[in-house]
Amino acid sequence: YCFAGPLGEIESSLAAGTRENPYELFRCLDDELWAVLLTKEYSGYPEIRKLLPGHPDPSLQIMWNGATGMKLAAQSAAFYRKLHEVQGEFGPTSLAGSRVLDFGVGWGRLARFLARDLEPGNLYGCDPVEQILDVCREAGLPAELARSEFLPDSIPFEVDFDLVYSFSVFTHISEVASNKCLAAIHASQSPGGLFVVTVRPPSYLQLSGMTDSVGDQLGPNPEEALKGSQYLFVPHASDPEHPQFDGTEMHYGEAVITVPYIEENWSELYEIVDIGLSTSDMYQVPFTLRRRD
Repeated sequence: YCFAGPLGEIESSLAAGTRENPYELFRCLDDELWAVLLTKEYSGYPEIRKLLPGHPDPSLQIMWNGATGMKLAAQSAAFYRKLHEVQGEFGPTSLAGSRVLDFGVGWGRLARFLARDLEPGNLYGCDPVEQILDVCREAGLPAELARSEFLPDSIPFEVDFDLVYSFSVFTHISEVASNKCLAAIHASQSPGGLFVVTVRPPSYLQLSGMTDSVGDQLGPNPEEALKGSQYLFVPHASDPEHPQFDGTEMHYGEAVITVPYIEENWSELYEIVDIGLSTSDMYQVPFTLRRRD
């Protein structure tokens, strides 16, 4: 009831059906309220509920993201705010005037946040799993969608992106896959474009149980080794039923990437302009990279 005034106005405007871009009605709302609306976990405001994208079954959300409902909304909102912050400070253009790509869009839980900020036709999403893109389409996600390859040579859209983000993708892919993805993303971006990517910090090794599996790579002094350039990857089993298995080598699993590795291996394509921190998920560290031309 605290927000009956602005939400009532949006509801009435949607009922009148006069807006070419109805998502712009939500730009005046606080980020947290916007996050709550996107959950659709409320019974009022039928016109708002009808417009906003639907959600897949909670079991699919948990399988894809490890959470659902308000907990997942809070995590998503924190990253959404980060995108606003870095695009405003470092981006080549304002978010409102940008073309934006969600690389690894999944079921669209982050892309839907950006629907209110962008002009129609400027929001894109790609993923190597066609079935999850079908979930986005069935939900009514207002984005251009296309399947990308597991080891892409290019991004499947013929536009230049001002902002690309990839949440919890490089945390799961092999070094070979990350190099292919990084080169494809770089080639798809406009001059000075930003790439916001989350990576796992070294502390994730103990949480995930990866320590034993990567012990040989770290040698007799793991603490010292982790201060240097390391890309540590443990693949999941090559199960034909796994949605990220393409029938060849398994490039999906658990990955930890150190800051020196990024500085040494990604610096030809990008410069680091910001390293963030999110209390909503301490093991998804957002790096903001600016494209080198």
